[in-house]
Amino acid sequence: NNGFTVTYDKVPQDACIQIATRISKTGLTNGITLNSTAHSDGKVTTEEASTQCKADNGSTGTNKLIFTING
Repeated sequence: NNGFTVTYDKVPQDACIQIATRISKTGLTNGITLNSTAHSDGKVTTEEASTQCKADNGSTGTNKLIFTING
């Protein structure tokens, strides 16, 4: 298996929504996890991201994004 994951911590809410939905549209990932919600098909809608990406803590992002690519 030549798959891998890319993880981003402390992502601001606005960036979380933008990154998740834009990468989802490319079809390049096999899975996307927003905080604790896994999207095993790699597809995330704007509505889903808006609900699952959490508000910032002051000026610090609180979101964790994980992108899975299967080799």
